[in-house]
Amino acid sequence: MRMAFFDLNPLSIILLLSGVLFYLAGLIHYKFPPKRINYFYGYRTKRSMRNLEVWNFSQSYAAKKMQQMALYMILAGIGCNIIETGKIWSIWLGIVAIILMPIWMIIEVEKELKKRFPKN
Repeated sequence: MRMAFFDLNPLSIILLLSGVLFYLAGLIHYKFPPKRINYFYGYRTKRSMRNLEVWNFSQSYAAKKMQQMALYMILAGIGCNIIETGKIWSIWLGIVAIILMPIWMIIEVEKELKKRFPKN
């Protein structure tokens, strides 16, 4: 029997949609990275904005990490359909995942920048 998208539990829907959006954002960021250091577009932290070499690396690496995190969200969304949770719990778990994924991505990118550019 085929399952309609809206027959999935809310957690699966949240993770799948968020994962697709994160993946698209990462893909756009990877294909069209900012050429110059700026305060409007791109991966912008104090460490990533130190110089152009660090900036260019951080843009590419952050875009790849965002796509990787998005795939984790999509896979979790597929897997979470098996789990029976109440709608309220599902929504809250989805919100927590949407908050934690970018934080995890930032931590990963910053660790890599610190490792590759220790003096910068």
